[in-house]
Amino acid sequence: MPITAEQLRNMTTGLSAAYQIGFDGAESQVEKIATILPSSTKSEDYGFLGSWPEIKEWVGDRQLATLAKHGYTITNKKFESSIVVDKDDVDDDLLGQYGLQAQTMGQGVKLFPDKITFSLLCSGFSETCYDGQYFFDTDHPMADGTVSNIVGDIANDTGEPWFLLDCSRPLKPMVFQERRKFEFKALDDMSSDHVVLNDEYIYATDGRNNSGFGFWQMAIGSKAPLTKENLNAARKKLRSFTNDSGEPLGLKGTVLVVGGDNESVGEDLVLTEKINGTNNTLFKKFDLVVSEYIK
Repeated sequence: MPITAEQLRNMTTGLSAAYQIGFDGAESQVEKIATILPSSTKSEDYGFLGSWPEIKEWVGDRQLATLAKHGYTITNKKFESSIVVDKDDVDDDLLGQYGLQAQTMGQGVKLFPDKITFSLLCSGFSETCYDGQYFFDTDHPMADGTVSNIVGDIANDTGEPWFLLDCSRPLKPMVFQERRKFEFKALDDMSSDHVVLNDEYIYATDGRNNSGFGFWQMAIGSKAPLTKENLNAARKKLRSFTNDSGEPLGLKGTVLVVGGDNESVGEDLVLTEKINGTNNTLFKKFDLVVSEYIK
């Protein structure tokens, strides 16, 4: 018996529902460290990152901030995922496996911003940001000299990276740029060339987006052991950053980002009220974010 239009409608509806279940059931953390920014073209220029906005006394003519021409650009990329449904499986009513695939696809779409954003954060030791330096570097230009936003000896430290971020500002240390949201699509027209020639249906999703860096001043990175001493050193570094006039930027650590290797230590440092009967001075000082994409 040939496959009916009703069978196809039911399959498409079922796979779409499974996709949505997977999407809704996943918990994304990207907004904890990144600002979600819309994109209206192929790429977006973030040259404005070269100028830290501040309030100044208005004396005489308005003092307009001159945006530094650093040319930092985030180019959108296209990403996709797809499921191929064999026509015979539809005919034999063997669709259970495809529902699981669709649900997994939806989950993957929800977590994809986390994957590329947290992974990029880890690559910050070797990827450049708006000032032409690595996002985490020992010689960022500031005022009349250079400063480091790294704790430890980056040339020799080999531990799993951890990060102390100031995520209290409208623009967070990371950016997730979204050109086109992922959308579930069905290529299930029985008369289409693909279905006729390949005897299969395709269910897919695709989107256009990318991740990038914001202000390096809002992030401290380290591959040194996660200890109370090193975490306090990271806090001190964040607070020490100034503008080109030497005035404090008013930064503070609000989020500690760790991977699986440092999860237990991170919990001890910021989620434990007393350590060996002594008050923990770091208790709840930061939000703890644990990501499987920190490696």
